[in-house]
Amino acid sequence: MIKKDLNTKQVGNLFGVDESTIRRWAMAGKIKCISSAGGHRKFSYSDIVSFANKKGIKLNINNKQKKQNPKKTVQEIVGYALKQNHKSVETSLIELYLSGVPLTSLMDDYIEPVLVSIQSLLDHKKISVAEEHIARKIVAKGLSQFKLSVMDSKSTNGKNVLCLNLENDIPDLPIEMIQILLEDIGYNVHNCGSHTSIENIKILLSKKNYDAIFIYLCDRQCCTSTLIDHIDKTNSDLKEISELAKKYNIKLFLGGPYFDNINADVLQHYNRFTKYSESLLINKFLI
Repeated sequence: MIKKDLNTKQVGNLFGVDESTIRRWAMAGKIKCISSAGGHRKFSYSDIVSFANKKGIKLNINNKQKKQNPKKTVQEIVGYALKQNHKSVETSLIELYLSGVPLTSLMDDYIEPVLVSIQSLLDHKKISVAEEHIARKIVAKGLSQFKLSVMDSKSTNGKNVLCLNLENDIPDLPIEMIQILLEDIGYNVHNCGSHTSIENIKILLSKKNYDAIFIYLCDRQCCTSTLIDHIDKTNSDLKEISELAKKYNIKLFLGGPYFDNINADVLQHYNRFTKYSESLLINKFLI
């Protein structure tokens, strides 16, 4: 497992320079670091990547093939998930990030295809429902650890976003992916996750001001709100949320690959997106 912070020698190896160069950069304030209790410099992944991008320096990553062959990397991560190895999932994501893969691409080109591949294995009865649940949770845990490893707290733009899944829905991982992207560009994100009822949404909106609400729908087995048996309630809930949004002056965003049975008069109240990267269009409406 990759450590949360790197020391001077490790950072030097990443940049292909000696330790004295890294110390000079740090002393000059060119690259951020913190000092441990013993006086040793520690560098976060996010600051390393920020410095590399600013200076146009390529990092020496042991496994650069990951960035060059997304399909192979996706299958590797699927394998780690099925083996319940969240540490290797985390490591793969960190290596991709350090090699320059943007967070948006990480979500669209790696994690989403991993989820699609796991669902495909279930559809073809190569894994059980229980195995699919566990694999998805392993990916979620790996992503959560990745977030802790590479993302530092940043100054916010003062805008509040509520992320949720409708009642009958449990695909919390896509909402977490959206949360990571929005937090990375400065939004305060409150994620109430799966199975959020209208009554709970009303309570949240009555107690805090939100500038936007993000909802995610998909057609995987974890998302039952898109099933025909539940579609009337889904349409009703989406309509009621749109009315609440009008009352509180909130922008609405509806993401996912599945809108087939959502009423057109309901959809017109939502800014729709199918790729995670498109969630960043929020800046067009709020800033």
